[in-house]
Amino acid sequence: VSTQSTGKDSKSHRKQCEKLSDELATLHASALISSPEPVLVIHRPTCDAQFSQTLQHRLGEEKRPLLLTMGEQGAAQVVFKGPEEMVDRLGKELMKRLDGKGGGKNGRFQGKFSDVGKVAGAV
Repeated sequence: VSTQSTGKDSKSHRKQCEKLSDELATLHASALISSPEPVLVIHRPTCDAQFSQTLQHRLGEEKRPLLLTMGEQGAAQVVFKGPEEMVDRLGKELMKRLDGKGGGKNGRFQGKFSDVGKVAGAV
């Protein structure tokens, strides 16, 4: 097996993974949009920036707040997005409840935390 063909296979697999991540984010966005819940909450144990961006993009102009948590115990991230006034008011409180650190502006708050078990209580 040549390194050239291995490189092509690797690139092909990476493209497939990106496409599947996009499809998964689109499916999750559709499910969240049809949900009657007042806050859209989703946790992904494995998630990359592409998934997060695609999910947020597919949610479009959704007015309900989104709480997206990503990662596993010990190393997790959070994105809290919604009406600017709400996010500004609740973002820091959310990070207190998660024992994490973060910041944000313009209706988007991001942070890092370590105990994914605290997410349910933070909502």
